[in-house]
Amino acid sequence: MVTHWKKLTSQNYMGAYDLQPDQEVKVKIESVKQEMVKFFDGKKVEESDCLVARYVGAKKPMILNKTNCKIITRKFGTPYVEEWIGKEIIIYAAKVKAFGEVTDALRIKA
Repeated sequence: MVTHWKKLTSQNYMGAYDLQPDQEVKVKIESVKQEMVKFFDGKKVEESDCLVARYVGAKKPMILNKTNCKIITRKFGTPYVEEWIGKEIIIYAAKVKAFGEVTDALRIKA
């Protein structure tokens, strides 16, 4: 097993680095709420209002981007976050193109 360097820093939210290559994790949605999240851009700390999912028994919550919200909506047939509670999803890491480069990101299996 290998350790991504980001796992050794103080990361408050789940990231692709939390999963081993080709690992999939099945989780049950406990809550989905908007929260103020602090980001460090290398120069200063900024805050942003994000949609955050918490999972039963998970150590870290996950910030849900629009792509993952659309996948969950299609999977469960509802755009209402309250109706996602108690449902199970599978999370995995994928290579995606974002901000002009290829990076690792968390995705929800369709």
